[in-house]
Amino acid sequence: MRYLQILILLLSLGIKSFSYNIDDYIFFNKAVEANEKKEYKNSLFFYEVYQKNFPYSYPLKSNYAKFYIAKNYMDMGKLDEALLYFSRAVYIPEKYVKQEVKKTNYFQYRRDYFSGEIYLKKGEELKAEEYFKRLLLDYYDPQLEPYEKKALKILEKINSKYKVLYQVKYNEDFKYLKEFKKDELLKLSDYFYEKKKYEKVIQILKEVDGFENLPYDKKIVYVECLLRMDENRKVIDLTNKLEEGEVRLAFYRGVAFEQNRDFPRAIYNYENIKDSRLRDRALFRTARIYYRLEEYRKAKDIIEKSTKEDESIKSLKLDIYIKLQNKKRFIQNYNEFKELYPQNPKMGLYYMVSNKLAQKVDNPWELANYNIFFTSNYVVRSYLNSLVNFEMKNGYKEEVLKNALTQIGELGKSELLEVAVQSANFDLDSESTQDKITIINSFIDSGFYREAFEKVDDFKREFYRYRNLLHYIYPKFYRREVESARKIYILPQSLIYTVMYTESKFDNENIKFGRVGLMGIPEEMIKGNEELYFDPKTNLEMGSKILKEIYEKHNGMILKTLIEYLYGEKVLKTLNFELDGDLKIETITDEKFQKEIEEIVYTYSFYSAIYN
Repeated sequence: MRYLQILILLLSLGIKSFSYNIDDYIFFNKAVEANEKKEYKNSLFFYEVYQKNFPYSYPLKSNYAKFYIAKNYMDMGKLDEALLYFSRAVYIPEKYVKQEVKKTNYFQYRRDYFSGEIYLKKGEELKAEEYFKRLLLDYYDPQLEPYEKKALKILEKINSKYKVLYQVKYNEDFKYLKEFKKDELLKLSDYFYEKKKYEKVIQILKEVDGFENLPYDKKIVYVECLLRMDENRKVIDLTNKLEEGEVRLAFYRGVAFEQNRDFPRAIYNYENIKDSRLRDRALFRTARIYYRLEEYRKAKDIIEKSTKEDESIKSLKLDIYIKLQNKKRFIQNYNEFKELYPQNPKMGLYYMVSNKLAQKVDNPWELANYNIFFTSNYVVRSYLNSLVNFEMKNGYKEEVLKNALTQIGELGKSELLEVAVQSANFDLDSESTQDKITIINSFIDSGFYREAFEKVDDFKREFYRYRNLLHYIYPKFYRREVESARKIYILPQSLIYTVMYTESKFDNENIKFGRVGLMGIPEEMIKGNEELYFDPKTNLEMGSKILKEIYEKHNGMILKTLIEYLYGEKVLKTLNFELDGDLKIETITDEKFQKEIEEIVYTYSFYSAIYN
């Protein structure tokens, strides 16, 4: 018995001594901070001790630290040593590895920019030009653009063509378009397309050639831009005579008729699409038209011909089975749908119908006849009540892990915390819900809200299954600033948070598609003062002031207020609202826009339900 007690005591002491050593992170950060204070010799001393004493430190092994060591050598004027470290393998963040298209490694861009600067200082202009040219983008990326701007300003001293490129891309001075070759113009059209500057894309492609002489892929871009500009008649005229194989243009011709509400011609065009890559999309859009026209049996017959089973198609099937009151088909499809897409905005509605069917209540289908805003508020509250809570673990191991990550977060660098999360030094299980919560909390507690929200986005499908995890998906970051703005302008908190969620994903330095900061202030209103509006308090007060004006204009109608703030008055006027300010979602022609409106409405409903 005594031996057993000793064994238990030893095990207990072993557990209590379990900890994570983060000395390497703390020491590395001392070197970074010394560099930031321009104490370059001290920084170098710390880096040398760090490398000698922590050779297996993950920041060093992952190449993350080497960038900062190189930067310090550069600041000291030790250019060859800086180039040596910059030339070594670049740190690759996990999210970069997971990207399937347009891999934009911020570290690589910074490395290339500083390498170019070093070669300039060494008088090697050709080598410098090689590095700066790597920073020129064929696509839109607001995170990388500052480096492209800097590179262009340096390159224009070497060759005047770069000055012209800067004028076109960043001042939108199109008088210089004639100085570009055809292939350069085509790249520019891609850039402005991704920036959602559709009129500019049309202007550039017209400079390239007439529509009929454009490459096929650029014809598609041209037509897509016209559709987004609601220039449906122009699309119909341009696609009147199509060559064999131009099937996507034939599909867009159908979209143009549909957006013009000429449904018979839209259906005719969709029915003539035989290409296997587009046939399912054509069937889906045809079924949507019949659904809008309340011809549900036709919609059912068409959508069931589809060989593709994605989220949109499965959701439309459920909508149709509700309208047809087809209990058997609805239950079959619902059981599969809830496992695959728990994060779908309409899950609450489908759950309620399923629940009423199980309880055998009278008219279980009735709720689906109401409009989007009324339905969403009702079903979200019911859906929340259907969820179970996740059982949190707060054991010794979880506390130690949380403490270690929190200490790294307190160093004030989100990148360093991200490096720690990727490292194998911490006992983090990527499949464990509890460890995911610990990771997110470490970002939140450190005030890294954008990064926390990005992490949650990866976990949405899992977190939607638990009632007590929904506040991670719909967080209330910047509470103090929101409360201050709300009191000044007397607005519902849920309204402000929905705008922040949609516009910036809680990135206070957001500057995308001409909108700035947390609430997406239009750039034309603050031209030249963008950085001032990165401040959360300033941005929220300005955004709430604009929101209040729209809110009062629409007599407190939430849906109208949200749509005008997020999309503008012009878009709002294209929608058919009921007298109570609600909207029949199926009357929206554009499939992508319809889904966006659904998500916005349900975001507002979740915020209202979770926190009230």
